[in-house]
Amino acid sequence: MENPENQNPNSGKSIVRNQYISAEQLITKMKIAFTNAKEPEILPELETVGIDQKNLDDYLTEITNLEQLSQQQIKEYGEQYAETDKFNAKRAEIDNLYTRHRNLAKIVFKDDRQANTTLGIDAGRKQAFAAWYQQVSNFYAQLLANADFKTKAEAVNIKDTDITAMQTALQEVSALKESQKKELGEAQKATETRDAAIDMLYPKYTELIAFAKVLFPDDQTLEKMGIVVKRKDNLL
Repeated sequence: MENPENQNPNSGKSIVRNQYISAEQLITKMKIAFTNAKEPEILPELETVGIDQKNLDDYLTEITNLEQLSQQQIKEYGEQYAETDKFNAKRAEIDNLYTRHRNLAKIVFKDDRQANTTLGIDAGRKQAFAAWYQQVSNFYAQLLANADFKTKAEAVNIKDTDITAMQTALQEVSALKESQKKELGEAQKATETRDAAIDMLYPKYTELIAFAKVLFPDDQTLEKMGIVVKRKDNLL
């Protein structure tokens, strides 16, 4: 699980799950236990402790819902990864051309304090998206706003069409960033919904397993329910 310790909204107590097992693996384990618990050699013993076929059928209905929630969660993260890839590709495309233009500007505006300050040439390169976006946007906006800057930029093949194309690209990468954030939010929400459903069912699973370990000394019966049994080597 992404978070091995989750809150059960019913009990108010923390539910601790194995941090080395994924949600999908846990759902599969629970499904095996609830399904095989209905076997004729297992169910009668479970009924003596209050777990009957209706209980198990209800649990399996919850498992079906969990499988659907898990599939939705996977789908949402797939969409989020796709948006992230598009965003990263667009940002890299812009940054590569900006780096070229910036380096050309450093040469053509050498010793021009006004240009260096206004265009941000003398500032360090920004990495965080918001700061990077502001830095790149300012560079092209200032080139367009100052006739002298624009003339000198054209001398090193930074034309008006190049500047406006970069401004359009910046609008596109901003939209992609918003889409990425939206998809991330939906993926996180899907994870929370799935994990909340797991937390509702997990105590029923652990109760079943606890009863099974007491009721069935037969290792094969326990293993049929997906319970790993530690075997002791016979001493000769």
